[in-house]
This record gives sequence, C-alpha cells and structure tokens, in this order.
Amino acid sequence: MPSVRTGDFDCFYQEDDFTDPWLETDSVLIQHGFGRNGNYWANWVPPLAQHYRVIRRDMRGHGGSTDSGPDYRWSVEGLIEDIVLFLDALELDAVHYVGESVGGPTGIALAASHPERLKSLTVVSGPLRLDEPVQKFLRGRFPDFPTALRELGPGGYVTQNPLRDPDDPLERAEREWQRREWERTNGYVLEGLSRLTPHVDVEELLPRVSVPTLILAPADSPLAPLSDQVKMRERIPDARIEVIEGHGHNFHPHEPARCTAAIHRMIQSLG
Repeated sequence: MPSVRTGDFDCFYQEDDFTDPWLETDSVLIQHGFGRNGNYWANWVPPLAQHYRVIRRDMRGHGGSTDSGPDYRWSVEGLIEDIVLFLDALELDAVHYVGESVGGPTGIALAASHPERLKSLTVVSGPLRLDEPVQKFLRGRFPDFPTALRELGPGGYVTQNPLRDPDDPLERAEREWQRREWERTNGYVLEGLSRLTPHVDVEELLPRVSVPTLILAPADSPLAPLSDQVKMRERIPDARIEVIEGHGHNFHPHEPARCTAAIHRMIQSLG
C-alpha cells in the first residue's frame, strides 16, 4: 500500500476505484477518528468505490502512518495542514471529505479555512467541542484522558468496557480486532493527541462553512450529543442531517449501506 511524505511524516493511505477507467471520477477522502485508521472503513469501500475514487488516509502516527515522536505538539491547525499537504502530494485540487469523530471537527475547520479544497463535507459522529462533560466520559475512572491512555495502553483503552454479550463469538472477534488495530498506534501518539482534545471547539466556525454538508448524526452519543448535531445542521448553510439510531457513537461500521447511500445522494444532488 502507498504512502506519501506529508511534512515531517510518511502518510499511509489506501485507494480503491472500481469505476470505469475511461471516466473522470470525483475523489472521496475518508478521515478516521481518534485511535482508529482506514481499516475501520473497509465495508464502506464497495458501495462508494463503484462511483468514486475512495481514499482512506491514516492520520499522523495512526495505523500505517509514521509519527513525529513523543514531543510533537498536536493542534487543529496542524491537523488541517497535514490534510492540505496530503491533497497536494496526491495532486488533488478538491475532494468530497468524510470525517469521523475527531475527523469531523477537523473537516469543519478545513472547510472554514480552505473551502476551495472541498467539494462537500460529511461529518460522521463529529463533536462540536470536547469540553468537560466529554472529558469526564473519556477519562472514566482516571484523573484525566492522557492518564487513562497511559495506564491502559491503546488496546486496553478501547476494550475496557464489558462486552454486551460475552458469549457472542462475533462480538468477541470484533473486540479483539479493535484491540489489534488500536495497538498499531504508539501510546505516546494518543496521549499527545488527547491533550489537544479539551481545546477543540469549532462551533464559531459553523457559519463559515460554505460547502454542501451532510451530518450523519448518532441518536445517542456522549461525545456528540444530538442537540449539537442539530445545531450543526441549523448553523451550517446548506447542511442536511440524517440521524442513525441503535448503535451509539460508533455506528459507521454497522450501517455502511445507509451511510454511503446518503453520501452518494448528496454528491449526486450537486450536479
């Protein structure tokens, strides 16, 4: 799989395009959230790649991408710059951006600062802010979010909650897969990124988002409350919303057909 030099790290990405090779097609860039990587989106590829060039990019230090060491200082501006440099490296003028969880507010900030690089924006379980109520959820029984990550490790953090049905082999298999994927990221990378999270707040940027926007909103998420999802739809011009019930914050692996159909409808409506 390919990677490109993006600033001071090598950015790993996966690319799929099942469209007719003689046609020019739009590109969809999928940006995962905290601790995850492009593999989380594998079941979105078949329906999307029939129509678009689909690129799944691993964030700095996540999955197959290299990191910049334990002293790297994360910032929203840095996350945006990493994406812009990635687009430049692939010679992509503009893409349909899909951002999940932390990738959502990153996409909002990108749309506000570089609207010319986006043809559309899709926010998947994207929080408006990661303030104290969210931090309380993220840190659990530990004094803060970085300490939770350091004590549990990436794989331990993502698998700390009990299984809904310990006797379900599919649930156990999914849990072990998640552990393995999170452990591909060094703990200091997640600790560093976690220190940025209390400072993330993109609400004031919403009116500046001028690209067509789709909000795929969880009906019940402690990280992205539905009230904030509705506020996003109300304050972003030309935004639409689809609420996904029954799966909580991480609904996207369980609803690939519905989510990708919503994205395809939006893109097709742009003409």
